[in-house]
Amino acid sequence: MADNFRTQSFYLMEAHPIAAAHLVLAAASIAPTCDAEQDVADQFSYVIVDFAQQLGVLHRRAVGRLTQEAKEGGSGY
Repeated sequence: MADNFRTQSFYLMEAHPIAAAHLVLAAASIAPTCDAEQDVADQFSYVIVDFAQQLGVLHRRAVGRLTQEAKEGGSGY
């Protein structure tokens, strides 16, 4: 998965460098390839912790909504 993120970030860098940076950070967090990459992942994890927590809240809401729609027979897309 981490290598896939690294590859995707390479192709995404020119079109959207911020998204590419997130993919690189995800790859470094999942499976760092060296000590320097681990250090970068550790340092940036402190910077984006609030963002990650808010994203988790949004994800849980979406899962809850989709679960409820499935129970009610909705489309759940």
